[in-house]
Amino acid sequence: MTRWGRLAVLRRAAGYTQEQLATAMDVDRTTIHRWENGKATPHPWQMPKLAKRLKVSQDELRSAVFGNPDADCAPRSGAEAERGESAAAAPSQPGPGITWQGAASELGDVGPRLATMDALISDWASVNSNTPPPALSLWVTEEDVIVAEGMLGMFRQLDHTHGARQHWRQVSSYIDTELEGLLRRPAVNEQVARQRAQLTVGFCELAGYQAVDIGNPDRALEYYQRALALTTTTGDQAYGAYLVAANLGHLALHRGNPETALRWASSARAAAGTTASPATRAAITAVVARANARMLRESEATQLILEAEKLLEAASVEDEPTWIRYFTHAYLADEAAHCLHDLGRAPDARIQLADALGGVGKDKVRRRAIDAALLAATWLRSGDVDQACAVARDAVAYTARTGSGRCVERVAGILADLQTHADYVAVRELREFARAVLPDADRLAVMLAGGS
Repeated sequence: MTRWGRLAVLRRAAGYTQEQLATAMDVDRTTIHRWENGKATPHPWQMPKLAKRLKVSQDELRSAVFGNPDADCAPRSGAEAERGESAAAAPSQPGPGITWQGAASELGDVGPRLATMDALISDWASVNSNTPPPALSLWVTEEDVIVAEGMLGMFRQLDHTHGARQHWRQVSSYIDTELEGLLRRPAVNEQVARQRAQLTVGFCELAGYQAVDIGNPDRALEYYQRALALTTTTGDQAYGAYLVAANLGHLALHRGNPETALRWASSARAAAGTTASPATRAAITAVVARANARMLRESEATQLILEAEKLLEAASVEDEPTWIRYFTHAYLADEAAHCLHDLGRAPDARIQLADALGGVGKDKVRRRAIDAALLAATWLRSGDVDQACAVARDAVAYTARTGSGRCVERVAGILADLQTHADYVAVRELREFARAVLPDADRLAVMLAGGS
């Protein structure tokens, strides 16, 4: 029996069809088929999950996939390094100075994957930005990369407009099939190989962001790990710093760990230095401000937001990398508004939210939903229930147009907070509206309010 045949046997023994295992692994069925017929192999970051699904040890799985249990220790080719297969694998132990017990205690219920990111980020931050990146294997054509870049742009726009729920499987499937196909084919020169690696970073960042949006932070970390490893391979220190701060830092904030967010974003800020573009530095600085505000350090947060504003004033869109051009004054106003809300300064937060909502495009439905929910929260904090309900209705309407789990959570939080005014007419009407157009948020609000 071939080693690929053994993988199929393990799947059947675990009681899965190819379609069922694909669903359990969050990949397309064709990916499972390619694993079993030897045309592709699982990434290292997929192996622990696959072993768990197939109810075998990781050594047994490696034997089935590679033909011997020590195959993952063999030297990697340049192509594998470009795909981040060795660097993106989660370390089996924390790095120097970090213990599992200390990390788990600090991070609470975030999970072991988030704890291991400390070691990964520490290793990444220690890389000398002046060290030339390793040579990449040469494969593919520039036209292929341009087509894939067009797909990435389309997926990003769909994500902005509709949220992740409708399209995350398509993005994941594209990465596992079309993008992996590009990574396995020969390229014409080193520049094309580097562009392809940078394109892969963009796809992994988007996939990670979407995983957060659908409520799967562990999967998000897998994608972010791969993206971060690739920025080191390509020597893109600025993009790596952005990933650490804007993606991983925001994820830590979302999971209620401002201390971790502050440490990671500060590490990114130091690593970016003055070589990153002004908009990149502004976005990173804003995350450091958010973490300080969450910890009620008002002076530090205020100073950092002012610094971010000066940096953004110096930015020129045409000189910025494409992946950061979205970060305009409207997005910085959103970050400032979150800081002010966390600091208990509701009226000032509303001023910033007016700029945020006025400056973001109408196609950015998820952003508008999040900002409307925050605006409703500021009105409720100020004691104006009517205004809170009016703006919350907008948040419900925006969220109903997306598949964003984060937006549902934000709206549900407002509905739950309004439950103390349940007999008020405006609140009853809002709940009826939410029940009709956004039942997920209404159900979650009931749970958050203790079943009332």
